[in-house]
Amino acid sequence: MRNRLSNWRVLWLLLVLAWSPVISAQQAQEQSDKPLSYGFVSPNTRQNLKLEEAIKGMSSAEESKLLNQAVNLSCVVRSPIRAFRALGSWSDGAEHSVMLRFKSDHETLRYVLSRMGRDAEQKYVIYFHPQPSGKADLYRLWLRKRPQNLVALTNALERGGIPFRTLVPTIQGTAVYIIDLDRDLREKILAVAQKLGAQVSYQAGNATLFGDDLRQKAKDTFEQEIQKYEAKNPGLPPTCDVRRKTGH
Repeated sequence: MRNRLSNWRVLWLLLVLAWSPVISAQQAQEQSDKPLSYGFVSPNTRQNLKLEEAIKGMSSAEESKLLNQAVNLSCVVRSPIRAFRALGSWSDGAEHSVMLRFKSDHETLRYVLSRMGRDAEQKYVIYFHPQPSGKADLYRLWLRKRPQNLVALTNALERGGIPFRTLVPTIQGTAVYIIDLDRDLREKILAVAQKLGAQVSYQAGNATLFGDDLRQKAKDTFEQEIQKYEAKNPGLPPTCDVRRKTGH
């Protein structure tokens, strides 16, 4: 009897090991079939932040915390999330932000952004989900020169008539992301890109800004999104940092 149990356990283990690569391959294929989506969240809760203050905030502890949270959510949604320090700016303000991107379906993208928006006590978060039939466009201007003067670059974009933009400086260069919600900025974007000597790419999709002007209502909105997703997807894994601590 013991020999039979032992043989059964060995057989079961072999089946598990044999199927594991198949399951991993299936998960990898599922992720590869999903579009590369983008999210934008700020850790800032101050009002009327100046451009120079926002740039300084890109090196703050709250910025690093939000970056780490985005990366740690990779284990929860089973998709590698890349996060970047960013500068969000508009005609009369600015704030340090985090831009994240990962392959995701629409519901998972909203879930990740909701968790980050809730924990960062934000009023709003915004995301872009690529889709050929989408009603908005996401432009990316790429400047190889490093480093860029973020103040001068922001002013150039403002003069060019680009009201909202996100600047992402990296070692290789600086990327500028512009969500064209109404598809009325194309000529201005191309003109600015030409003046800056930037490479331009764009894609169609759907962009959504969600939350609320009142911080508590925004938190409630994020909580509802989180609860809805977790009810539909029970037993989600813990975040990567928790998994490292527990060894699971």
